Amino acid sequence: MSSERTEQDQALREGSIFRLFLRYTIPTIAAMVVTGIYSAIDGMFIGHVLGEDGLAAIILGYPIGAVLYAVGSMIGMGGATLVSIYLGEEKIAKARKVIGVSFSLCLVFSVLLAVVGIGGGGWLLKWIGAEGKVLTMGVDYLFWYFAMGGFAVISMAFTSILRNDGQVAMVTWILIIGGVMNVILDWLFIVVFPYELSGAAVATMLSQAITAVLALSHFFWGKTRLRLSLKTLSLCWSTSKDILRLGFSSLLMTLYISLVLLFHSKAFLWVGQSIHLAAYSVVGYIEALFYFVFQGIALGIQPITSFNTGAGLHHRVKQVRNLAFAVTIFVSGLSIFVLYAFPEYAVRLFTGDNQALIPPTLHGMTLYFWGIPFEGLVLVGAAYFQSVNQVKDANILTMGKILLFPVVLVGMASQYAVDGVWLALPISSAVLALWMLYALNRQETTTLPQAPQQA
Repeated sequence: MSSERTEQDQALREGSIFRLFLRYTIPTIAAMVVTGIYSAIDGMFIGHVLGEDGLAAIILGYPIGAVLYAVGSMIGMGGATLVSIYLGEEKIAKARKVIGVSFSLCLVFSVLLAVVGIGGGGWLLKWIGAEGKVLTMGVDYLFWYFAMGGFAVISMAFTSILRNDGQVAMVTWILIIGGVMNVILDWLFIVVFPYELSGAAVATMLSQAITAVLALSHFFWGKTRLRLSLKTLSLCWSTSKDILRLGFSSLLMTLYISLVLLFHSKAFLWVGQSIHLAAYSVVGYIEALFYFVFQGIALGIQPITSFNTGAGLHHRVKQVRNLAFAVTIFVSGLSIFVLYAFPEYAVRLFTGDNQALIPPTLHGMTLYFWGIPFEGLVLVGAAYFQSVNQVKDANILTMGKILLFPVVLVGMASQYAVDGVWLALPISSAVLALWMLYALNRQETTTLPQAPQQA
């Protein structure tokens, strides 16, 4: 056992839960919201410059490219959770090894995803139903997305791990810098140079490269007890297995988001028209802003809950969990009020003066956004289960979303056409939120799982 206990460790063990929650979640939420805003600006560039074809191509192509973020999230959250648990147990050498293996896993998966993505992206777009100009733009987008996708994997993984080394403010500024660069590069490669969606992909990945380098610099050259070395970079099967096992629910959650986009897209083209797909693209950009808040809460509580799980302080873990759920409910309730009170203001940011697109988008928002509270609770709940090493419940919750949603979607679309497509996700999320409450109630009578053992 190491004696390298820091002030940060002491605060996580004994500090005020409310202050810790604010310290870790506020900067994380701010960073995620800024990321969401820049993502929305990206959509505005595409919507205003490339029109309905650009919006349709991006909503079809992005979910395929998002597998990069899913893998980065798996490595990052798995590694971050394991690091925090080991720090709670005061096993610094093991925590350092986890970070090195996480970096090596990023490199291996980046190469594999580039080969598969470039080779299979076009086929997936055709399967979804893309054709003509939308297909051409989508293929160009995915080529550059996967060719430069290693930056996204590393960025996603190491911003999570960096947060667990107590560098919450640093992560916030890194994400803000990356977001600002994304907007500047979008303007350069979409507006100044008419590279269309190829430009959007290159802009995104160059901004991810900046984020990745800044996050990695802390572990290679920064003042940290978790500095990387050649010895820690060597792949170790037991450590890799623990990282991937703990991060698997994050992979499922991110893939679920991609599958939701893909299934929605295919369903709208099945029972509706391309304008419904464009409307869903607008709704998706608006939803992302609120989703990023929930993700900020989930990422923010993870270092606190994982550390205290490793330290055996389960009463503090439950206090953090309950506070996170309360904030999620408050934020989602406020979101619903704003969206239903002022829907047209949000829609016009993306549609401009496209009068044909505004009515179906407003109608879709009315049917869709009542499910935001359930989505938020399920996302935060899955992250909580993962952070306390309750992998089975985390995987059941995320896998349940992947399996339940398509069934509900097909049934609702067959019965109620376009309206059924809009309603499918809120219904699925409500059902899963009820299951999550059951799992939490069951957990109250059991002891939280212990940290994974490593030889």
